[in-house]
Formats: sequence, structure tokens, C-alpha cells
Amino acid sequence: MSLRQKVRKLKLLLMDVDGVLTDGRLFYTEGGERIKVFNVHDGLGIKLLQRAGIMTGVISGRESEALRNRLSELGIEEVFMGRTEKDRVLNYIMEKHGLSTEEVGFVGDDLVDIPVMRRVVFPVAVKNAPPVVKENAVYVTNAEGGKGAVREVCDLILKLTGKDRALMKKYT
Repeated sequence: MSLRQKVRKLKLLLMDVDGVLTDGRLFYTEGGERIKVFNVHDGLGIKLLQRAGIMTGVISGRESEALRNRLSELGIEEVFMGRTEKDRVLNYIMEKHGLSTEEVGFVGDDLVDIPVMRRVVFPVAVKNAPPVVKENAVYVTNAEGGKGAVREVCDLILKLTGKDRALMKKYT
């Protein structure tokens, strides 16, 4: 099945956070506060997907107030933090929205993401993911996690579904 066939029914794109929406590095202040850095281009890609009618969500193993703020700002519909058993969360989200695995994509970067990647129609690994993760992907990004990988995936989905043309008219 071609990539175009895999994404044509896509209704939801789920993503990991650390290593996907961020570059995977963790910064701590002297007071112990965790700081995350997000890529603004990834954010616009997510907003474009949403405008095209594709839901977005994250399943992260960590909890963070900075992450909560960023996801709220982006209007991400499904947010699950502190969850390492991501396949259970996938089941919940699919049941909630009446979706099948043929309507879901997932962007991951590490071992904990593989169970979800093996189930969805459009599993994506970021460029700097370990080889075993890439082996479970149908697409590997040219950009690294936190450095435009999510935007690349969003742009690809929009292009392959033909939804990019109408969205681009607004900006060009």
C-alpha cells in the first residue's frame, strides 16, 4: 500500500512529545523546574492539520506544565501525559471517536512507541530515532525530532490527501 493510500482515510495524528515535539533534551533550572523547547514550525503544521479536519493528540510518558500550556495553545484535542502504556491510550481514543487503526497515524522516536506504531496505518519515526523504531515505520522524517519533523509529517499528510491546496490559498 502506498503512502497516499495509507493517509487518505487519516482522521487522527497522534504524537509522542520528548524526542518528537522536542529535541529530546531536558533542561532543569537550579530550582528543579523542567524546561521544554518547542519548534514553532511544528505548531503551525499541527494547526494546518486541524484546519483540514484531522484531529491531533499526544501521548507522553512525562507530565509537564510547560507541555500542558503548549498543547492548550495549539488546541490539541487528545492529551495524555504520564502514560507509558501508549497502546491502551490508543484503544481508548479510538473507542471514544469510533476510529479504526486505518484512520490513525502516530509519530514516535523510541522503544515505548513501537506498540502503537505497529497498530496504526501510518507509523512515522523521526530521523534520529533508533534503528529498531525506524524498522516499524512506513515513513522516516528527514528532520530530527524537535527540529521540524512534525511539520514535515503534517505537510506530507496534507499534500498526499490534497488538502494542502485550499489551506495554502489563505497564505499565498
